[in-house]
Amino acid sequence: MSNFASGKKSKAISDRSGQAFPYDEMRKEWNGSFVHFTEFETKHPQLEPKVYKGDAQGLQNARPDRVEPPVAHILNNNAFASGARDSEIINVNDPGHGFVNGDVVRFRGAGAKFPEYPQVSHLPAEDVNLAEGHIVTKIDSDNFSFNPNDALTKFLDDNCNPGTTTVYVDLDGTLTEYYLAIANFATSQGLLESGGDWYNMTPAIEIQALQASPTNFFTNLGKRAEANALIDLVISKNGSYEILSTTSSTAITNQKNAWVDANLTGARAPAARNYATGLDKGPFGGANKILIDDRTEYNTQFEAAGGKAFKYYESGGIFKFGGDRASVGPVTLLA
Repeated sequence: MSNFASGKKSKAISDRSGQAFPYDEMRKEWNGSFVHFTEFETKHPQLEPKVYKGDAQGLQNARPDRVEPPVAHILNNNAFASGARDSEIINVNDPGHGFVNGDVVRFRGAGAKFPEYPQVSHLPAEDVNLAEGHIVTKIDSDNFSFNPNDALTKFLDDNCNPGTTTVYVDLDGTLTEYYLAIANFATSQGLLESGGDWYNMTPAIEIQALQASPTNFFTNLGKRAEANALIDLVISKNGSYEILSTTSSTAITNQKNAWVDANLTGARAPAARNYATGLDKGPFGGANKILIDDRTEYNTQFEAAGGKAFKYYESGGIFKFGGDRASVGPVTLLA
């Protein structure tokens, strides 16, 4: 087969324009068209698009996303603070705590050492580190509060047997504003610093103030704001309750009876009124007996006699406690 001529002196007709061009200036396009180089067009890339695979959507060893479980965390040193005197609230400083109203948290390792007086302000460590926890009230993002007396509900659930159990409720400081009144009177007599807390009110000062108090002192005591709720709770768990207070004379007994007549009426009236003498409530203790009292010594006497007692808390003034080993976390975590 013969070779093709170079065509350097030849003309060629363009398949695109139909014009004549020097042969050696012609080019062949991808589709076979023979055109002049000025008309030449490359093949459009969209005619042969590249094949792209879809973006990878998952990992071979993927793990599903999850909500991290809550964990306990250490509190600052002495993060607990009792509220102002006459309050039942404990405030907790816990920056960035993340709790909301109604959360139930459990404390561990919290120490609860208080001044010796008055006993109403004593809060046992076991009542702070309660296994069932405490209901939280959020103050702000760094602080929340709880009421240690909320443990009374569980205490009554565990120990009440309606028709068999006798529940005694104390008067002075538990249902009445005894400590507020006696502290104010002691202050008026120059026995306590004006506007101070109750931690300096020793038994000697308390007795001295009582001896100088008006003859209607107990009759005119205010009723604690929490008193009705406390009585309603006891009645709902046990069906009834009895008053157990102390007395040193017929006159004081009569004053306290007058207070009960005026303040505990209707469905909230006690089934009976009992008065211990000699500052000793031990004789009323025993099987199926429960005492709700704010004074540690009376609870100790009662339990030594075989009864069960709940220490009702009331602040004697702002006081920080807790120690350096306390932690807090959701109660479900620390069961």
